[in-house]
Amino acid sequence: MTILIKPEQMAESAKIGTDIRHKIHEEPELGLCLYKTQEKITKGLASFSLNEVYEYVGGKDVTGVVAVIRGTKPGKTIGLRADSDALPLEEKTNAAWASRVKGKMHACGHDGHVATLLTLCHYAAQHRDFAGTLVAIFQPGEEGFAGAKHMIADGLVERFGIDEFYALHAEPSLNLGDVGFIPGYATANADKFEITFKGKGGHGSRPHMTKDPLVAACECVLALQTIVARSVDPMKTAVVSAGCIQSGFGDGPSVVPQEAKISGTARSFEPEVQETIIRRMKQVADGIALANDMEVEVEYTKLYPAMFNTPELVEKASGYAKELLGEERVKQWHRTCGGEDFSFMLLAKPGCLFRLGMKDETHFASVHHPMFDFNDKAIQVGAATLLTIALNRAAS
Repeated sequence: MTILIKPEQMAESAKIGTDIRHKIHEEPELGLCLYKTQEKITKGLASFSLNEVYEYVGGKDVTGVVAVIRGTKPGKTIGLRADSDALPLEEKTNAAWASRVKGKMHACGHDGHVATLLTLCHYAAQHRDFAGTLVAIFQPGEEGFAGAKHMIADGLVERFGIDEFYALHAEPSLNLGDVGFIPGYATANADKFEITFKGKGGHGSRPHMTKDPLVAACECVLALQTIVARSVDPMKTAVVSAGCIQSGFGDGPSVVPQEAKISGTARSFEPEVQETIIRRMKQVADGIALANDMEVEVEYTKLYPAMFNTPELVEKASGYAKELLGEERVKQWHRTCGGEDFSFMLLAKPGCLFRLGMKDETHFASVHHPMFDFNDKAIQVGAATLLTIALNRAAS
């Protein structure tokens, strides 16, 4: 028989989670060291009478917080993750709890993820008649700092004996009250590249005496577009985007520069597509350098791996969600080419991340937008769905 924790059962707990969210939203922090955020989380957990709370999981400079909630019966140990960092963005929401820190805001809903997991913790701490153990993971540094990787490297799985991982993420294009599941690849390999052409500078009026790296870089930007168009299986997908060319000086338009650097991002899902991009990028750059009689360096950095939701666990988790919310509220969602460092946790153990609907008449801005604010009305649905999944998987 499926264990169902209804959203209305989370109402009192959600009030506490919402209050903490507003406080976190007012004081956003970036990166791996979120001291004020950590303090708010640990104070909240302490007020729930949880005595197994651990700080700095991830290293001495990583403010990862873990809370352990043990049921009264044996079962699996389920890890539940919420990311907690903000973005370097100026807020424009005019909310009563808007950011009070210039140039920083919670524009991706991580404050809401924390609030949802705290809501779950508050409820579970008062209702311990369940099988297994819940491990609540409050992770900093998702926005480009690979906080999940740090926590995994610090022994998160081994230390707490985690069998499966689950998480949620705010989704502004999904209606409030709905949840979305994605089996298999859900987010992309998020990589960066730098291609530096090294030529011979000189006077723009005597180009025959130079080896112009800027011309080579411009050729390369265009040629990079052929990688996806002509080297990747059209039944799969990838992105190669040059976002910046750095070369020369604005106040020296007659100077042919010595170097030109292209910086960009590459996105893919399957490992073989990622390797094709790397191989072809080097071939393209080397060929253009040879044609222009200069040297080139290619630096390709794998940042976040593609997030792979375990298909059989997505089927089970979405099944629990359908029993809880009704079939019409549970959507098969689409994968995106964004990056997500929960992927590091799913490389260590199976599980999935689902999308939590935000959209209503007042919440429609996309994530990473200065008008985005997590929809507090979604906290009950998110906490109830995540807890329902966790309790059933712990008892399985």
